[in-house]
Amino acid sequence: MTVRDTATLVSVMALATVLICVAGCAAGTASRPDPAAPSARTLDRAAAVLTNDATTLRQSWRLFNAQQVLDQRCMRKLGLRYLITSAGPEPSAGVTTADVLGSGSSPSYGVSLKGGDGSGEPAQDQYVRSLPSAEQDRYVTALNGPADQAAPLILPSGDKGSYATGGCTAGTQAHLYGSVRAAFEDVLVPQDVNELLNGYLAHDRRYQAALGRWQRCMVTDGIRAQTPAALIHSLRAKATPGVSPASLDRDQRAAATADRRCDAKSHLRATLAARREAFLRQQPRTTLSRLEGVWQLRQQALRRAAL
Repeated sequence: MTVRDTATLVSVMALATVLICVAGCAAGTASRPDPAAPSARTLDRAAAVLTNDATTLRQSWRLFNAQQVLDQRCMRKLGLRYLITSAGPEPSAGVTTADVLGSGSSPSYGVSLKGGDGSGEPAQDQYVRSLPSAEQDRYVTALNGPADQAAPLILPSGDKGSYATGGCTAGTQAHLYGSVRAAFEDVLVPQDVNELLNGYLAHDRRYQAALGRWQRCMVTDGIRAQTPAALIHSLRAKATPGVSPASLDRDQRAAATADRRCDAKSHLRATLAARREAFLRQQPRTTLSRLEGVWQLRQQALRRAAL
């Protein structure tokens, strides 16, 4: 058995196309904010792409599945085999995440096990790895494009990277998002700005006070975790081959139930949402524009994925 975590819906082969060359670790806020106040719509859209909730999980699930099908079609046109990696069942609309409490009557983080050969490696990656070296190189080039076909990308924090622009994967991304760059912006810009947000929260008194209350409350239920994200990560780590699904479900339900109770007492997630908005109000207009652009292009990609 291998892990299925509904919160992680990216393929190993797709990630191979992200050629990030980070110039430094983003922390704190970005540059000096613009004086003009952003509109409520811009703030809402920026917050939406930074927030990990049931909606974003379900969107990621739909986009991942569409990308897999399009990649397979492209590779088949080249006479090459491509094994679709399953994203598993669609995440529940009531799932709890580190950012938002779920609405389900039985609290859950959506962490579960899936059947398989026990290696944890997708069949597609196993197939590619089994190819002779020269054939493997040709296959990867067909999928991800030549290594020298890349374009630069500067993130809001100032970090610099590059992304692959060739191969079937790039064609799929351009089909869904309108351009390969837009597809990578969808992943990398929110990730980069969330790193800036984490630096901000590390020094924010209101958030740290709420987090302390949540931590102390969780201890009363015998659960020690630094944050909800760390708690969910620890459950994912438990979901390894050989673990009883019933045991994992029991541990998950106990943790999620305690989390819900302690969030109500500490107001941790409500405080996070409020401090995220305060953080966004301090960001340059260029950063907010990029986040809003990500929101718009994601909606376009979702519409095309549904066709």
